[in-house]
Amino acid sequence: MDFMGIPTSAISEEERFKRYKEALKHIRVIILSVDGVLTDGQINYTESGDEIRTFFARDGFAIKEALAQGLRIIVISTRPSKATMRRMIELGVTDVYLGIRSKIETYEEIKTLYGLKDEECLYIGDDYDDLEILKKVGFSATPLNGIDALRYNVGYVSAFEGGKGCVRDVIELTLVEQGKWRYGELYR
Repeated sequence: MDFMGIPTSAISEEERFKRYKEALKHIRVIILSVDGVLTDGQINYTESGDEIRTFFARDGFAIKEALAQGLRIIVISTRPSKATMRRMIELGVTDVYLGIRSKIETYEEIKTLYGLKDEECLYIGDDYDDLEILKKVGFSATPLNGIDALRYNVGYVSAFEGGKGCVRDVIELTLVEQGKWRYGELYR
């Protein structure tokens, strides 16, 4: 695995930690996959066929905080979902791409639309369809329960599972490193 262009075997844990903290300072956009990141990956249906999704309140708190601090939050998924759209509207997320054909193509379109460089983007994904983006962005992360292939190909593996605090963890790390986490005194 490479981290910021250097094989991880060639750098110490301390150096890797220093590099990822530096990378977080340049992030302008946080892009989130839905299934397995914002949710626990389960898709349940009622008897009438309505989809049920569960979102973690603390992840929502962090998303609202990131938006309030000037970061752009973007959500992408190959699956359409009324429940996901409703939750994103509640949180104030306006960049929501659901039912897309290709995550990497959507990522490239987003960069063009907002004039972004890879190093200004953070992506959290948990499965194979996230891998291409994770290899390009300035900061890549996966939940604790992301697939093994991702855990070996990202800069950061959260201590939390998808739908259970992973998003909060990564956003909080980002805002702390940028000096924007309003609750920063709790870390002292």
